Amino acid sequence: MSGTVWQRSDEWIGTEVEDSFVMVNIETGKYVSLNPTANAVWRALEHSQDEDQLCRMLMGEFDVGPEECRRAIADILERMGALNLARQH
Repeated sequence: MSGTVWQRSDEWIGTEVEDSFVMVNIETGKYVSLNPTANAVWRALEHSQDEDQLCRMLMGEFDVGPEECRRAIADILERMGALNLARQH
């Protein structure tokens, strides 16, 4: 896993709605809905984290093995990066 550190963007705000976390970009008006796993990553990125830290956090919160966790983290961070929800620094 890479040592790349990620942080979330300050341009998004959100709230819990049923089983999802709905977010709106305050500059563009775009919105997204995060599933529980992506929401856990979003919460963790309140403070900068690398992928290994995120994976350890997810394995403690969800019943997931290391390989599945690595794939999920990579996918979530790629999507968050594409949506400008989070960025590398």
